Amino acid sequence: MICRKCKAEIPEISAFCLKCGAKQNVTHHPKARGNGQGSVYRLPNRTWIAVITLGYEVDACGKTHRKCRSKSGFKTKSEAVAFLPQLAHMPKVKRPTNLKELYDRWEPTHRAGPSTMENYRAAFKHFKSLWYYNLEEIEIDDLQECMDSCPRSKSTQEKMKAVIGLLFKYAIPRKYATVNLGQYLYVNGESTHRDGLPLDALQTLRRAVGRVPYADYIVAQCYMGFRPSELLALDALDYDRRQRAFTGGSKTEAGRNRIVTVSPVIQPIVDRLVADKISGPVFCGPDGAALPLKEYREAFYAALDAVGIRNPITVRDGVEYHKYTPHSCRHTFATLMKGVNAPDKDKLELIGHTSAEMLRYYQDVDIEALRRITDSI
Repeated sequence: MICRKCKAEIPEISAFCLKCGAKQNVTHHPKARGNGQGSVYRLPNRTWIAVITLGYEVDACGKTHRKCRSKSGFKTKSEAVAFLPQLAHMPKVKRPTNLKELYDRWEPTHRAGPSTMENYRAAFKHFKSLWYYNLEEIEIDDLQECMDSCPRSKSTQEKMKAVIGLLFKYAIPRKYATVNLGQYLYVNGESTHRDGLPLDALQTLRRAVGRVPYADYIVAQCYMGFRPSELLALDALDYDRRQRAFTGGSKTEAGRNRIVTVSPVIQPIVDRLVADKISGPVFCGPDGAALPLKEYREAFYAALDAVGIRNPITVRDGVEYHKYTPHSCRHTFATLMKGVNAPDKDKLELIGHTSAEMLRYYQDVDIEALRRITDSI
């Protein structure tokens, strides 16, 4: 008899090789699942995960990576195995595009008690004005405005900051986002200073209109106070040529569909932009189509650089941040209104801040009062 492993000659009745010790009578069990049908593994938390291989891809460095799909949380191995055929035919999960979809994706994955999760749900409702905005369009200032406008206690604001931090912590490794905006939010009572464009910089941009691309858009935003996404969403249909006023805004309850009269300073810019338009975006791209927010940001930084306005860059967690951003124009608008003698209620109406909600309830809006402010800045 010959050993099946080392090929040495051994007695016929030997169960093991006298030389290498290999067992001679080996029973081969057929594979329970063939290649490509998936595998199951036990996780450290004693639950089971089902995994299938979808294919392989080669990155720019020539390394091969396996593309997988998995489902975890099974209590037993048999449950995980039984789910493999279903896992193989599951449709590809669509990536979340807005804040609400991100929250709905994150909530079932977060392990916390019922009371804690209910607190997170309540805190997230204070960001409702941002729920359906694209994740790429949401800026730190947008989230901070929701924090500043929250009428509840400091504890609620702390939960608001926490839930945003958890959402982006979930989003980053899944490539839904690149930076955790939650870590830059401030709870009421902490420093919340944000910079507007200085007034001398605004005058420099006014002189550059017609010479530097998009300088006119930046100046117009500074004199109307719209958020960047609100400015780009303005349609020619939103402009009342007789009253010389826009109706726009959408991110906060107080700012939704507010009336903003046009200052004489920017009236020539607005007249030119709406001259031949019945409908369509007013602040559009060169082709007349809607201007993406990302492109407007890049144009904003390029315009400031072209006219010599210093815009320092800081780096936090490997991400660059400019001192002045398109959102700075909104703060500049608030600064311009400081020098105008007019009721705070009318100023709040123009800027669309949520703290004007009760004033809206008790007082009517006078478009002529709004015009007196924008005519004076």
